[in-house]
Amino acid sequence: MAWRDARRNPAQWALFVIVPVVFIFGSVAVTPNKPITVTLDEHGRRIAQSFPMPDVHATTIAPLVIASLAALIGLFFLFDSRDSDRRVALAGLRPNALLGARLGVLTLTVLAATAVSVATAAQVFNATRWPTYVAASVLIAMTYALVGALLARVFGRVGGVFMAFVLPFLDVGIVQSPMLHPTATTLSTWLPGYGASRVLLDGAFTSGFDETMPLLIGLGWLLVLGIGVAVAYRHAIAPPAPGRPVRVVDTTVVDHQRLDSGAVDTRTGPSRAGT
Repeated sequence: MAWRDARRNPAQWALFVIVPVVFIFGSVAVTPNKPITVTLDEHGRRIAQSFPMPDVHATTIAPLVIASLAALIGLFFLFDSRDSDRRVALAGLRPNALLGARLGVLTLTVLAATAVSVATAAQVFNATRWPTYVAASVLIAMTYALVGALLARVFGRVGGVFMAFVLPFLDVGIVQSPMLHPTATTLSTWLPGYGASRVLLDGAFTSGFDETMPLLIGLGWLLVLGIGVAVAYRHAIAPPAPGRPVRVVDTTVVDHQRLDSGAVDTRTGPSRAGT
């Protein structure tokens, strides 16, 4: 059911191609070819290295695109279909099974969006260690997919779409950007994109892995958000507990009560006309 719902949204699949191509190629085209200094950890030492600005911009715009698309996916996949999932749960299917199906399709869709974005970024720059860069991109995608799922509960559908673009832009696009902040700021360490962004820069520009603590922070965010989504989803679709009264409006009972109280005129047309 979840996969069928995903296939019925062709606009979503079109966004997976259009958004990365437009934003990544466009950002590189308008970025001046000048050197920029980025502070990185290399073999246990903090060093400042100079890179072409288009390479740094392409490196950072790709995770921004991934985070925004992932937030939209999470917004629509988990909670946009909660009404239908609630009916299925009332029919007897366990909420855990429903959540597992939704998360499975969510993961596959997020991986597809990530693959397109990374493949597009690979056309304009060459990461030093692609496996690390791809793994960090997947971590950013899954993190913001879960953020998007929670946004639907807090802001609703329309407000959630707006926040799905604003939050990744503020976090990944501004606070975590090495073009604006050559070194990590105190604020950046408190945001969900911090860990994955540091690992991504490490894979893009260094030859060794030195971001163990940011990686653990990123995985911690993923765990906390996953628990939050599971609790919110179960609360949204869970059937009433046994013995809990269900409020159902019986129109027949209401009509009889109105008849007994004389609030309804029961006479037929000719009798009513003679009054």
